[in-house]
Amino acid sequence: MLDKLASSYPRVIVELGMGDGRLLEALAKHDSSSLYVGIDLDNAQCKQAQSSIALSNVIILSGSFEDIVPTFPDGSVDRFIAVLPDPEFIDEKKEGRWKPFYKEVYSKLKPSGTLELVTEITDELLRPVSDEAYVKWVAWLRASFLSIGFDLTKQHEGAPAQYSSRCLDQFRGDPERIRMVTLELAKR
Repeated sequence: MLDKLASSYPRVIVELGMGDGRLLEALAKHDSSSLYVGIDLDNAQCKQAQSSIALSNVIILSGSFEDIVPTFPDGSVDRFIAVLPDPEFIDEKKEGRWKPFYKEVYSKLKPSGTLELVTEITDELLRPVSDEAYVKWVAWLRASFLSIGFDLTKQHEGAPAQYSSRCLDQFRGDPERIRMVTLELAKR
């Protein structure tokens, strides 16, 4: 079904872990010519998003993106967006577990397709994150994604100003202890 629907749109954008769907809806409203797919494990969040988003170019899928993304055809997605993914999918200590998933994401991207990743670092004791720790962490993150095959096209501290979600709004309130970075990564 997704293949058939996606073929009627020139671009397919997938948000991994879309939460309440606020970002997905805002993006889809400004780009009615693209198909937006939101995936979230939390069925209640999906139902909430489905009831509040009344756009024909939005599909909400409830389930694990680890199970759903492999069902997309290779080379079929223009852009993946992952905003504040669960630490299971970005933590340095668990890199061996999540890296295969992002390799799968890479395979689903069209040539020159992108992954936009907005993620955060916190101190284990909830102290302010030093510049040194932040720079080291961002370097590790970049290297991890470059080793998958991505090219880094953009990087900036923080989340895009136009992005809004419950967690982003909360995290922005504590920028010393919760430091975010946005990486835009492109398929080679």
